[in-house]
Amino acid sequence: MRCLLPGIETLTFYDALLAAYRENPCQVLPNALWKTLAQMERLETRHEMQGSRVAHLEAWGAQELFLYWDRDRNGASIPTERLASLSLALIHQDFLDPRAVEAAHFTSRTPYFRLMHTGPVQVRPPLPPTFALVQVDAGREVEAVARLIGECYGDPHFSAEWVQGWTQQAAFDPTLWVWAVDTRQNKPVGLGIAELDRAVGEGSLEWIQVLPAYRRQGLGQALVFELLARLAGRAAFTTVSGQAQNPTRPETLYRRCGFRGRDVWWVLRA
Repeated sequence: MRCLLPGIETLTFYDALLAAYRENPCQVLPNALWKTLAQMERLETRHEMQGSRVAHLEAWGAQELFLYWDRDRNGASIPTERLASLSLALIHQDFLDPRAVEAAHFTSRTPYFRLMHTGPVQVRPPLPPTFALVQVDAGREVEAVARLIGECYGDPHFSAEWVQGWTQQAAFDPTLWVWAVDTRQNKPVGLGIAELDRAVGEGSLEWIQVLPAYRRQGLGQALVFELLARLAGRAAFTTVSGQAQNPTRPETLYRRCGFRGRDVWWVLRA
């Protein structure tokens, strides 16, 4: 879609989205930009300009709202009647009227934090003794990756095929898959996976997992710092998101590693 306005060049929705996202990633989308772009062909889009600045963005499917952003953070809540027509909505806290949500038919309402890291990597604390960080062989160890994630979530059926699919994505980078290994048993007990969108210069932390028996020993922090170090000089910024009400308190971990922000996104499902 193009927006024709006097005095400025023709601007595509992609260009408008990219401009707004680079200005403030965590306010525009709930996850890395490339994930929204990957499904853009099937979505309807709309954008508005004010002079040379992007003022409004939307992207939606038949009953799904994936993007709703307005430069005016006040008085731009999504109308109740529009929420009522959706089966899935991803909405920033700033545009969510609690009364409209209560009046809609959503049975699941889950808040997610989204944070960003832009500064230099902090001095890393030493890795706990008898542990090491080891490169994952993403081409050969997808079953081991799926098994560890499944154990962390208590899901024995976590799919190796799903993990294999991650290696086919545009932002896949094999150097950003890292094990935390218990060297006494030569056993992976933690995992860190990040992605890199080279076109935008965005790194994103996707999986930081530690087996329950090995938590609270600094392994999660070690994995985050390792991935940030590997992204240094390659990504202009790094983002991360997670469930705000997760009992493992991942947000605390990321803030300790230098991530900042106050953005909360709601995933609403009928």
